[in-house]
Amino acid sequence: MSTSFAGAGVVDPGRLGLLTRRTLLALGPLWLLLAANDVVFNLDPVRTALTAPVIVAVLVQHTRLVRRAVPPRAVGREPGAGPPEGQGTGPRRPSAAEWRWSLALLAVAVATWGEMADRPYTALDWAMVPGAMTAALALSLPARARRRLLTAVALVCAVLGEAVAQWRHETPGLLPGVPAATGAGMLLFVAAVELVLLRLWRAVVEAEQVREATADLAVAEERMRFAADLHDLQGHRLQAITLKGELAERLIGRSDHEARAQLREITELARAALEESRAVVHGYRSASLGTELANAVGLLEAAGIRTVVDGDAERVPHQLQPAFAALVREGVTNILRHSRARHCRITVTADAGRVRVLLCNDGAPAHPATDRGSGNGSGLAGLRERFHAIGGHVGTTTHPDGRFELAGHTDREAPA
Repeated sequence: MSTSFAGAGVVDPGRLGLLTRRTLLALGPLWLLLAANDVVFNLDPVRTALTAPVIVAVLVQHTRLVRRAVPPRAVGREPGAGPPEGQGTGPRRPSAAEWRWSLALLAVAVATWGEMADRPYTALDWAMVPGAMTAALALSLPARARRRLLTAVALVCAVLGEAVAQWRHETPGLLPGVPAATGAGMLLFVAAVELVLLRLWRAVVEAEQVREATADLAVAEERMRFAADLHDLQGHRLQAITLKGELAERLIGRSDHEARAQLREITELARAALEESRAVVHGYRSASLGTELANAVGLLEAAGIRTVVDGDAERVPHQLQPAFAALVREGVTNILRHSRARHCRITVTADAGRVRVLLCNDGAPAHPATDRGSGNGSGLAGLRERFHAIGGHVGTTTHPDGRFELAGHTDREAPA
């Protein structure tokens, strides 16, 4: 039996964000390629010596500003942990010195465009130089300042290009208004493309943050449910023990007989509380494998992870179901807390007492911890102890492509 709990065509926000960032970084060389082609094939040595450094400087600064405005997302972080060293999760503003250098370079780029604006066949190419510089600066500005910058630079390019073209009179075929429209139009086009990609990247970051919050909430809700059950059962008993302890303390030396009676009642209350606690924990641990699989699918679906279950949980012997249910519960918790999974497959194989349950997910960190659990009865260490008691084994495997496998198997039935 194979069951799929998600539709096809699931978009991976992590990969989409990475693709968006790489596209933004690649646009700088793309915008400046046409101007660089003109430098190589059409300009005289003097103009080449003057314009080539400008193109290189704009390319370098464009890359630096994009890397600041669109930093890489931190991958494989623990919930609530800060970003790793050298990585961030939000835009970083350039320093004051870098702003001054960028504005100076923008002025040089605009002047270079003005120098080339009277050439009808390459004016479009050279408009990319101030366009790339302006777009990179706009990425780090708020909306109002961004509009002001784009408007101001577009007007300057339009006026400068038209003035130079009309002043020189060296190109008779150049129609009035063409340099102005070319400079302003291409600058706004380049900026619009990069700003749309920035908006897409920010949407991806927000989607990743929502996914992480959903995964944390799913784990927290399960913990709160167990804590609420334990509190409802034990709260009144603990309160009674406290009151009887205070009463026994006051009776000591006055009526030792009554004090001993109170202490006996305290002992009985504590024993009953202990038995109820064990029953709650046993009920939590002894859920059937089918129920745990359904819960796992719900949690993973809530976190946006496509989940497929292969096999029939009903074929697993009753005595072995609590152990394999605990395996599924721990595996799902690890997926939510320690990976950036998009797909998960749970495979159940049962044949004549030989049972194997395998959880396989993508998005595992490059160097996973060997044992994420801590304490007895929790984490992978607790699972290994539990499977050892029934003659089974728990193992983990991390593949180079980011797949992580958690497998538990046993070759004989547990004693009833």
